[in-house]
Amino acid sequence: MAYRLVVSRMSDFSVYTAEQIRDFMSQGTVATPPTNLYVALFDSGGTEVSGDFVNDRVETTTGADWQPSTGDSTSFENVNNLDFGEATVDVNDVVDVALFDDTLANGGNEIARYSIDDSPFDVSAGTNHIFLIGELSFDVRDRTE
Repeated sequence: MAYRLVVSRMSDFSVYTAEQIRDFMSQGTVATPPTNLYVALFDSGGTEVSGDFVNDRVETTTGADWQPSTGDSTSFENVNNLDFGEATVDVNDVVDVALFDDTLANGGNEIARYSIDDSPFDVSAGTNHIFLIGELSFDVRDRTE
């Protein structure tokens, strides 16, 4: 089953990302950017529920699995289906999506977390959760917005 997801603003950077921007601006240094981004889901209690799906966090490749959105210079979207696989249990109250720089097993750094428009939503056990091409869209806010 596919769900429509549009994230209207990329304004919820994590502490990790904010520190990277701070270090870039104040010291001219930044950590090496990840080559992969991992898409994760969170419920209304702030608990990551990606582990309740067969594929855990969905691995994407930076520069290959994302593209700028048409007609908007600060937005980007997925160019491939993002398949979490089947839910192994009922997953309820999904409200946020986040991007990480590593797998669920390794933890990694949370890059940013965003509220999902039209949330919360539920995924029943045995139901496949996929974001189809272009359904995961983020807008990096600039000062004109």
